[in-house]
Amino acid sequence: MSNPANQPSCAYQYTVKRGDSFYLIAHRLGVQLRDLLAANPDIPPSRLTVGDVLCIPYGNETQNPSDGNTPGNSGGNSDCVCPEVPETPVQPDAPSVPEAPENNICPPNRRTVVQQGQTASDLQLRYDLSYYTLQAANADKDLDALQGGDVVCIPENNLPCNLPTTVTLKENETLESIAVTYNLPIAALLRVNPCLAPEDFAAGVTIRLPN
Repeated sequence: MSNPANQPSCAYQYTVKRGDSFYLIAHRLGVQLRDLLAANPDIPPSRLTVGDVLCIPYGNETQNPSDGNTPGNSGGNSDCVCPEVPETPVQPDAPSVPEAPENNICPPNRRTVVQQGQTASDLQLRYDLSYYTLQAANADKDLDALQGGDVVCIPENNLPCNLPTTVTLKENETLESIAVTYNLPIAALLRVNPCLAPEDFAAGVTIRLPN
């Protein structure tokens, strides 16, 4: 599970292009998807747009793109520094996290405050949680209507959940969102759907889920 208090450092910056997604960028540059998301907490994965500048964290296989986004290239910034983005960490005694009497079974160190514009999917991606697990820990909340300032419980581990054999993608569902919803590795989803490229995971497409 990602630890918001220990985000990876920034190796260089990358400017988002048409057709990019967090998964494709992570795969192409050789970094872990979870690390890439943690290094860019101010950019919701569902709202990634052309021109966004991403912080690319250091990794064992981090590769420099050849488009001038790297420090040292003529089109890059030799003093590239990934700015620190304020966020509410999940840690013991965090003063910015208020008490939540309505959710008193959640330890204080597992609570986080929803930022303005943040969605349940954003929380799932950041903390590597299934929707089922997040909903079970926040039964008193409508996860589809989260608002800035809401206090949400972040479980430490995912709950076991029986998966259907197949699923038909709905509007705005993607490879990444399906992986998060069913707590599955993206690589496993691609492997059991050998005829589909990542961009083929779109509304109306029926896919298989790993056993």
